[in-house]
Amino acid sequence: MRLHPLTVAIISTLLLGGAKLALALITGSRAILASAADSLGDAVVSGVNLLMVKQAAVPPDEGHPWGHGKAEALASLTQAVLLGGVVAGVAWTAVRTLMAPTGAAPDTTVGMIGMLVAMVGSFGISTFLARAAKRTGSLVLAADAVHYRMDLFTGAAVVLGLGATWLTGRAEADAVASIVVSGLMVKEVWGLAREAIDELMDRPLPQEEVEKLEAALRTFGEPVRSWHDLRTRRSGPRRFVQVHVALPSDLSFAAAHATTHSVEEHLKTVLPLVDVIAHADLDGEPE
Repeated sequence: MRLHPLTVAIISTLLLGGAKLALALITGSRAILASAADSLGDAVVSGVNLLMVKQAAVPPDEGHPWGHGKAEALASLTQAVLLGGVVAGVAWTAVRTLMAPTGAAPDTTVGMIGMLVAMVGSFGISTFLARAAKRTGSLVLAADAVHYRMDLFTGAAVVLGLGATWLTGRAEADAVASIVVSGLMVKEVWGLAREAIDELMDRPLPQEEVEKLEAALRTFGEPVRSWHDLRTRRSGPRRFVQVHVALPSDLSFAAAHATTHSVEEHLKTVLPLVDVIAHADLDGEPE
């Protein structure tokens, strides 16, 4: 039985979070302890995302005739909000540490080695999910890939902070590194939120996909004279396309119906997981 990519991510992250927790207890590093909590939280978020992916795959029903694909965008937006809270928390903790440094310096050598190994694990999980997202077109998998890529940033903050502490003997160097990395994380969170909002607001498909549809319409040939009002949107992994095609006014109803059906089937070969509705307009006649 093949495991879902998110299931693999959940198992891997639980192991990674447990290893970080053990490392935090060994070194006495609060930064590593926070990173461990973040990893264990990632596993919970991935679990919720797995449920949402399954919900998005539910076929259309009476209450949701267009399917349940928007569940993925909702999960992605929720994750962006949660990640924004993580970023704000990391930055605020760093600022407080700078204002009132407390606590003894951790075991920097063991901590840096352990975190570097953990970063390799985070990179592996992120790459695995990114490839799965590209293969399936899933926003949730893409969001989770970003989430785990952010673990690289937080891990880098911990390593830089521990390294600076080792070089300077000042524990607050860890806080400075955390603030710098928090700024980098903001860009990732904003991109994730914007993509989810675009899908919820029915933004058109990416320009390169629209151009493929337009090229297919231009080369369709007779009896299609022209086309207009091409509209596109996305809901989870599925794409929805509507277009009006101009047909000769003397074409019979049966022939017009067959032509629009042929246009629909032709466009379905251009992009994966696409539903197409083609409307017939009489050539030269008002709609």
